[in-house]
Amino acid sequence: MNKLLATEWRLLLFGFLLSFWSAPGQTFFISLFSGAIREELSLTHGQFGGIYSFATLLSAAAIVYTGTLVDRIDLKKFSIFIVVGSFIGCLLISFSHGAIMLLISIFVTRHIGQGLKTLTSVTTMVRYLEPIKGKATAISQTGYSLSEAVMPSIIIGLIFWLGWRSTWQVTGVTLLIIMVPAILYLLRNHDIRHANYLKDVENPQITERTYRRRQWTRSEVLADKRFYMFLPGLLAHSILFTGFIFHQIHLIESKGWSLSMWGMLFSVYASVAFLFSLYAGHLVDKYDAARLIAIAPLPLGLGLLLLSMSSHTFTAVGFMLLLGLSSGFVNTLSGPFYSELYGNKYLGSIKSLSTSMMVFSSALSPFILGWFFDRGVSVEKLTFAGSVYVLIASLLAWYAYRLSRDDLTQPAYD
Repeated sequence: MNKLLATEWRLLLFGFLLSFWSAPGQTFFISLFSGAIREELSLTHGQFGGIYSFATLLSAAAIVYTGTLVDRIDLKKFSIFIVVGSFIGCLLISFSHGAIMLLISIFVTRHIGQGLKTLTSVTTMVRYLEPIKGKATAISQTGYSLSEAVMPSIIIGLIFWLGWRSTWQVTGVTLLIIMVPAILYLLRNHDIRHANYLKDVENPQITERTYRRRQWTRSEVLADKRFYMFLPGLLAHSILFTGFIFHQIHLIESKGWSLSMWGMLFSVYASVAFLFSLYAGHLVDKYDAARLIAIAPLPLGLGLLLLSMSSHTFTAVGFMLLLGLSSGFVNTLSGPFYSELYGNKYLGSIKSLSTSMMVFSSALSPFILGWFFDRGVSVEKLTFAGSVYVLIASLLAWYAYRLSRDDLTQPAYD
């Protein structure tokens, strides 16, 4: 690990910063503004959830095409482009005075933050640091965990001090000032690395010797039945975490918990996710990521089961601890999983497909849960249903792993 940090710290820091600054497009960040936005724009839970879901659905459709650009455009240029786009998205939200403008601005921030920044970070780690892809992905993804730990308190303070519109403007300007110089510095010699990578992948002799696994195209992945068996497990966190955290204010009000306590527990959750993601990186490099897909959602399922059974304060603590374990697992697994099973040559294209499905599922859950909440369905019933989904998804993923063992035992490297 020390050697990795010493030799590849620039690329790792690049991935870390992209993950950290994906925050403005993530549900945990946007949901902090939900009360103020709904009040000022006179929106119900269901209406705001519907706008959010539709914007995210548009993002899911777009990323199937925009996500492939990471395979074709210089990484430095592409990264600056998405940072500038994220800055514009923050400004658009701050200027929103109606449903249409809000829809457009959420689309931009979600598409770039949740979608392209995360996709670019993970693809970069797996593609250029393949021999230690688990540890590299884990280190880069701690940026997201750290943002979950520190951003809520900062944003809540800024909203109280400046108001929600000015808070979005400060976020956008800060993002731009930090990220553009960082990208220019951290990727200053990346063109040499990328040229060497392309030379290795496109050389038949080196490909046969070094990249032994078959290099799948996106259309071939779509025809693979194992992909659809793994998918519910891969999407479990996006569906359930996004849905319940988007409606976290309603959740804590229905349980009778205080917002201040929940804010402290969110920091505990993020700390657990941060620490466990590093350990998960070790597990990925030691075992197959495909094997771990069946295990990763189980802590989330157990946490949802706890929520369905009790409203005690200790239930909130247990839920957030289990949620942190699951997040640490999931944040580390996705990129290495696709690399293991389908290769690196078309990884950006394949990851854009999976990211689209992830974004699509995270789009539906706030709307669906908001629809149920508006009709009086309890948090307890919906969390129990979520725990059942996790169990089914884990069983399917385990079966898919058993079907994949022959492919996964073939080494990627001599």
